[in-house]
Amino acid sequence: MAGAVKRRGGFENQTAPVLGERSERSSSWELAVTSVHTSRFGDHVIIGRDENGQLRRALVPAKRTPRDPAIGETRRVTGEMRLHPEFGPQLHAVVALPLVTSGQAIIRHLATDKRFPGIGWATANRLWDAFGDSLYDRIRDRELRPLADLVGAERAVAIVDGFGMLSDEAEIFRWLDRYGVAPRVAGAAARVWGIGAIERIKADPYTMTLLETWRDVDARALRLGVAVDDHRRLAAAIEEALAINFRAGHMASPAAVVKQLLRRLLMPWSGNPAEALDVALSSGRVVSPAPEILQSRACRFMEDEIGRLIGERVRRQRPASDGKLVIDAITNVETEIGYRLTEAQREAVFMATACGVCIISGGAGTGKTTVVRAILTALEALRDDLPVAHHGGIEHLQVALAGRAVRRISEATDRPACTLSRLVHDIENAGRKIRGGTIIFDEASMLDTPSIYRVLVQLPPEVNLIFIGDPGQLPPIGPGLPFHTMIRTQGIPAVTLEIVHRQNDATGIPAIASAVRHGKPVNLRRFDPNAGLSRGIYLFPSSKEEIATKALAAFRAMCGPPPANGKTSALHELDVQMLTQVKNGPAGSKELNRAIEAEYMACQPKIEDWGLSVGSRIMWLRNDYSKAPQLDAAGNPQTDKATGEPICSGFMNGSLGVLKKLHPKGAWVRFDDGAEDAITAADLEKLSLGWAISVHKAQGSAFRRVIIPVIRSRLLDRTMLYTAITRAIETVVLVGEIDHINEIITSAPRSLSRVTALRFELE
Repeated sequence: MAGAVKRRGGFENQTAPVLGERSERSSSWELAVTSVHTSRFGDHVIIGRDENGQLRRALVPAKRTPRDPAIGETRRVTGEMRLHPEFGPQLHAVVALPLVTSGQAIIRHLATDKRFPGIGWATANRLWDAFGDSLYDRIRDRELRPLADLVGAERAVAIVDGFGMLSDEAEIFRWLDRYGVAPRVAGAAARVWGIGAIERIKADPYTMTLLETWRDVDARALRLGVAVDDHRRLAAAIEEALAINFRAGHMASPAAVVKQLLRRLLMPWSGNPAEALDVALSSGRVVSPAPEILQSRACRFMEDEIGRLIGERVRRQRPASDGKLVIDAITNVETEIGYRLTEAQREAVFMATACGVCIISGGAGTGKTTVVRAILTALEALRDDLPVAHHGGIEHLQVALAGRAVRRISEATDRPACTLSRLVHDIENAGRKIRGGTIIFDEASMLDTPSIYRVLVQLPPEVNLIFIGDPGQLPPIGPGLPFHTMIRTQGIPAVTLEIVHRQNDATGIPAIASAVRHGKPVNLRRFDPNAGLSRGIYLFPSSKEEIATKALAAFRAMCGPPPANGKTSALHELDVQMLTQVKNGPAGSKELNRAIEAEYMACQPKIEDWGLSVGSRIMWLRNDYSKAPQLDAAGNPQTDKATGEPICSGFMNGSLGVLKKLHPKGAWVRFDDGAEDAITAADLEKLSLGWAISVHKAQGSAFRRVIIPVIRSRLLDRTMLYTAITRAIETVVLVGEIDHINEIITSAPRSLSRVTALRFELE
């Protein structure tokens, strides 16, 4: 677990020599694997019998094997013998490659490997007794009839197909290992290309840049005799230059920037970069969507599809809606919330019920979520007005990126919401069909181009789209600026909201946030630690050396002394969140998390040796769809009728939660989006402490109180500062130097200078 778990003793430390181990000699075995033991950090201990039938033990780090080992298979394990003080002699593997089974080992393989369903020990022994060593020939030659006579047709096919895949896989691993390809990369190549991997890589060694770094692939290719001016090398270098810029957020690149990168990538070649551009363009591997702009085919395809699918909805005429139903829906929402919508908010509701695609933009707290509530009320009224036969397949969904944002919009609109990753998962993996209706994308400024593409290609054109966001906030972590491009495009229906509702004007947060958003310097009141819960936006003056110390002092001023045993609820109800720009360093999230956890959880029950306590605040870092089983009214887990698998809400990347109690499996966690379940030691790599999180992770969320250590960082610009400030409802404390803060505010944001070639087909 990042920044929280101190590993000590036990299995997880065996990848490095431990006290008492000594090196003996290098060895290589062919092991018929009898058992596999996996650590919570992905490494394996495998136990099996060697060629002489002797039982052996080997430690296999995850990076040393192309895929996880399995009981029954044969592995060639090569490495150094070491004497472990507890486990005795064991081999520390450098390489552990799967082999095609030989000899009587096939009995165990057939009986235990999951590739051969329905084959147990009795059946495997019967096959060996009947055919002996010739069993391999019959499987290789696909002689199904004699096999089927013994085990049945279905099992015979499973045996032949399973061994065919194993044989192909073993050949790929052997061939790639000979050329120095890392085991995990070899495993990825086998999964992506199958047996065709060998011929593909022979034809173009630079194919491997999909899976390995340019430096490794290029060095290997040159070592194997590829000329420095080989056209395959020149074209691949162009693609690598575009990939570098893609990882920096650009969907396209100026030719001049690509040429500059080429000089570094293609050393020692000293030719004209224009020649490499011509090679890549003529091969079709790179395109030029505009003069002096280059783009990979994949990026061009994504942008073309997004432009087409958005344009298709702009051009499509929706049937005229009943204006009275829309007015009645707005009136109902106004009655519920206790105030009248502004003219811009009303206009947004009418637009959203009449257009195939539209944009609602505005600064933080300008009532965008209230508009969503009115839109959903109106859309439901319009749907209910249709004949019942036309209701089928019409869904009105609201989607956000972060789990906390899902909870916020769900509570604000009184309707369910889901994360974007959950929606995509359900469509791609769970067979969900959305045939009509509307999808509302909240915090759409965070949507990157690949994410929008991935969703749009799954939806029929009858599904309407509403993008809601703030172009002044941080752009997406992934590449592209699709929301910002849509806002700038004439012809896409749009409404901008300007009146701030979230924070009370008396706090000063709306005024300061507006100044930051528009690049105007600010004056801030000085933070008083004796009045830590006072509403408003404050400066806690600090030199760069004191920022971490002052940030923790602000946390103490807001939260008070550490809670007594079992009394953490009041601490979490204060809803104080530290927002950082960086992960490392004294004022980075790692160190701040460590300091807060150590001080504020000192009196709480510890959870095994995890470095966590009951009451710890955590953030989930990876989508896990196997967590949080959904329960029926009687409290029993619900299952999918088709597959029999449990239906789970899942733990979503970015969700904040609290460890509520000890559990036989480890601990029970409840997240802010409502999902809860037990977690085990194996889950620790999927989470970090959540007292201090990045501004990126907080985007789309809201907290009562926010502390922002403002340090010098190449990542920090006014979009990040504005996003951080507007996460707070009541109180903001900026810790740092006012001159530095105003320098950030008045400088043009670098994060919005991304290069794209997205265009919309509106006519």
